[in-house]
Amino acid sequence: MKRERITVEELLRRYAALERDFSGVDIRYREEGLSRCNLCGINLSNSRFNFAYLIETDLSNADLSGARMAEMTLDRANLSRA
Repeated sequence: MKRERITVEELLRRYAALERDFSGVDIRYREEGLSRCNLCGINLSNSRFNFAYLIETDLSNADLSGARMAEMTLDRANLSRA
């Protein structure tokens, strides 16, 4: 199965448009692009993104099951019920 590749900017744009299901995506990450973002309730199950900075990011109620996240910085991120 080929993964949908999206940029951080596209993820944020779609999230702002009330999309929450990003399961299985391959996020093309750029440094600090997701820090201090509100991603409450996002579905990132089975997604893949590495070397990401999620400093002070709200991931409460997020579905991270099966997500491949290596070399992540999650300083002060909200992971409650994630």
